[in-house]
Amino acid sequence: MEPKTRRHLLMLLTTVIVVTCMGVMIHFSGFDHESMTAKNILLAVVIVLFFQMTIADPIKFVIIALEMSLWPHAMAKYPLYRKEDDNMNNYNRLDFLKLRLRSMKSKMRITERYRNEQLNLEFRNIVHDLYLYGSYFLVLTGVVLVSRNELTYYNTATMNDLFMFNRSIYVGLNEVYHLNQLFDFIQSSLVEAFKRGDAAVGISKWTHISQARLLGVVRLRQLRLAKEQFGYGSPEYTEQPYKPDWQLPYQQYHYADKYWRVYDPWVPMVPTEFLEKLVLNFNHHGQVHDYPELKGYVALLGRAQQNTQKVLEFLSDYNWLTYNTSAVFMDFTLYNIDADMFSVCTLWVEQTPFGGIIPNICCDSIQLIVNTLEISYTRLLILLVYLITFLEFIQAFIVNIWYEPSKLRSIWFKMDAFIIVVNIILIAVILWRASIVASMLKRLEGANKLEFLDFRIPGRLYFLCNMLTGFLISATTLRLWKVLQFARVFQIFTRTLFSAWMPLLITCSTTVIFLGAFGIATCVINGNNNSYFMHAFTSVVSILCFSFGFKSEIRPEDLFHGGKYLGVILYATMGFVIAVLLMNVFSSLMNTYFIEAKTLGDAKFKEQITFFQFLRVEFDNAFRILGRMLCMEKFYKRNGRTVAENVQIMLDKRERENTNPPAEKDEHLLQVEYRERIELTLSISSVLKIQMEILENLLFAEIEEQKKKHKKHKPKDKEPNSPYDSMV
Repeated sequence: MEPKTRRHLLMLLTTVIVVTCMGVMIHFSGFDHESMTAKNILLAVVIVLFFQMTIADPIKFVIIALEMSLWPHAMAKYPLYRKEDDNMNNYNRLDFLKLRLRSMKSKMRITERYRNEQLNLEFRNIVHDLYLYGSYFLVLTGVVLVSRNELTYYNTATMNDLFMFNRSIYVGLNEVYHLNQLFDFIQSSLVEAFKRGDAAVGISKWTHISQARLLGVVRLRQLRLAKEQFGYGSPEYTEQPYKPDWQLPYQQYHYADKYWRVYDPWVPMVPTEFLEKLVLNFNHHGQVHDYPELKGYVALLGRAQQNTQKVLEFLSDYNWLTYNTSAVFMDFTLYNIDADMFSVCTLWVEQTPFGGIIPNICCDSIQLIVNTLEISYTRLLILLVYLITFLEFIQAFIVNIWYEPSKLRSIWFKMDAFIIVVNIILIAVILWRASIVASMLKRLEGANKLEFLDFRIPGRLYFLCNMLTGFLISATTLRLWKVLQFARVFQIFTRTLFSAWMPLLITCSTTVIFLGAFGIATCVINGNNNSYFMHAFTSVVSILCFSFGFKSEIRPEDLFHGGKYLGVILYATMGFVIAVLLMNVFSSLMNTYFIEAKTLGDAKFKEQITFFQFLRVEFDNAFRILGRMLCMEKFYKRNGRTVAENVQIMLDKRERENTNPPAEKDEHLLQVEYRERIELTLSISSVLKIQMEILENLLFAEIEEQKKKHKKHKPKDKEPNSPYDSMV
């Protein structure tokens, strides 16, 4: 057995013994943690590793660098070479020939086209980038998959269905047709439906789903028009304080904030916290207008049913809802204990100029409480791998910029910096959201009976995290696209877009102008009678969907509201000019430039190796080991024939398979292939010579071994008999 193999076996045996002893000790000594304790230990290990990689290691290397620069060590002194120190016993001719044989076999793969150093360096950089960005993209995809919860969709659909439609015990929002019926809906669906539970602690059970709890109180908010709105512009909402029953002049009463807030429903809301101004500064997009979130008049319901009833009677007696009301919003939050899920609900109705109302509902199902016990080991492992991959990503970026600062001018390195910044912002937003949720839960414990807990703030931060994750995936995909430019398909597609951007821009502009004009025309003619053409933007989207094949929703009768003949012309234009003519022009233009780019790319790729050919030579040992593991390594099988016969059979087989005539090659490529054949022939000759020398060494070594064995059996006490003794 060789010494190297013996060392490997001893190392393997030692490892098995140590692991077995540790497993037996852990099993029989009662060393066992609870699941939560084990996960806490794992999180502690992750935090320590993160601290070591980000803070401790840089400090350590700074100290080492200072020590080496201020107190440099003496250089090592090596003895001079002497010829008599050579030991011929360490030289083995057979091992040298075997090493030489392996090197010559590897040299056979490295032909003239493989010795393009500039191309090889480019491929090495591609291998590094492909590993870095590919692993980061895969791990990021895994993080997205493990962080998604399928229950959110079903919870949102259930909430929309329960609040929108009638039930046996309460009224649905879809059955409210006038603003005067809104208080009846609130009494039925938002008061009596939550009458069970302990109101003293601010949590009420829901009649329909016993696992759901109402957190805090329900908030009513209305927006009122300052004047009648005519036209397409945004309306102006009043922000003037009033007395009850919307009377003027407004008066500030003493101690109004010490008791039940009688005057608050007639005083406009004024956001004071910076967090509200930053996170909740958005508009609700309705069917009639857009409604800002941080404006309006607010009324809070009570926790107990009796108090809520008094509030509703007071608002009804003093005409809190009038014809000047533009929209009413009902905000509240439900918490499902079993699913550990918050349902941040906003029910709202819009009052149209015709007196009717349009109901809307927005329910966001989110998970805000992260319990260590409920996090699976798979999720923890993926998060740990993502952390390590992200640190490697930062390290590679800093190293490149440190040694070559000019690379920062490249758009791709700017995208790397964008990925790092978005990652840091994402982590900061997650920690910020967790602190906000913890503070709100503490407020819930000691909240008074008229305090609204706005869980929409962490909900908006949750959706901000989703948006940042989407930007991360998009940026990483674009960066991976740049790395994948080694493939011909990606290069041809990129070259096509680069060469055809001006014609494509002109064609797209023409198509967009025609779509906009046609969408406005159909909106003006048919918008008052069909929901598909109600707005100009909706009309353009409907036409695009029809052009791409979604034709089951739009019927010809939907375009006949301006006359049958005009409707036929509009439908024919939408079905032929847009769907066939413009789209086919765009596709044929792309196809023309794609063929031209492919022709140029084929001429370039004939003179160089591909990326996969480079990998096959660069990682030859890895491919050989993988082939042995998968039993895919090829061996020569004689099959009772000579080598010449087997070679002739293979040549005949290739001749039968290649029925198509060979493609024409230019003179330069023919010369390259000719030189490669000569080089390959010389390499094969060298391999055969080395093999013959190895064979000679093996044969002579066997003869010498037999001679040594024969000398061992020869007698030493007497000389051998002379052949002439028998003749005496």
